[in-house]
Amino acid sequence: MLPLTITIMAIYGFIGYIGKPYDMPVAVLSALMLGLSVDFAIHFIQRLRDIHRKSSSFKDSFHEIFEGAGRAISRNVLVIAVGFVPMLFSTLVPYITVGAFFLAIMVVSGLVTMLLLPALARTFHKVLLPDAPKKKDDSTATVAN
Repeated sequence: MLPLTITIMAIYGFIGYIGKPYDMPVAVLSALMLGLSVDFAIHFIQRLRDIHRKSSSFKDSFHEIFEGAGRAISRNVLVIAVGFVPMLFSTLVPYITVGAFFLAIMVVSGLVTMLLLPALARTFHKVLLPDAPKKKDDSTATVAN
């Protein structure tokens, strides 16, 4: 929820700061922002949980999450953001608005997901992703006769 909340506050705070009226293109961005911002965060968190479940080590999980999901999220942000760049060159102002703000939404959402979520996971990893208990080694156990 944090990437979505921070993205909404940043983008709509900026819209309010520059004095842009809340018109139809800006309203449409709300729905798009909800879907994509949440998608990045869910992808990151779910992959971190899956990796941690297999490795049972936070350090290993943390490293591996950036190799796979981190790279995928970064590429997804880049591809979607670049896909909206042509709208910046439109002659219609609503298209320019959507292109500019959607580009900003992708960048802010991606940065928050890739910077804030890992920082929170690192800070609270003992609560969020506890290490699995160590298995007893049968070779050291003594058998009572």
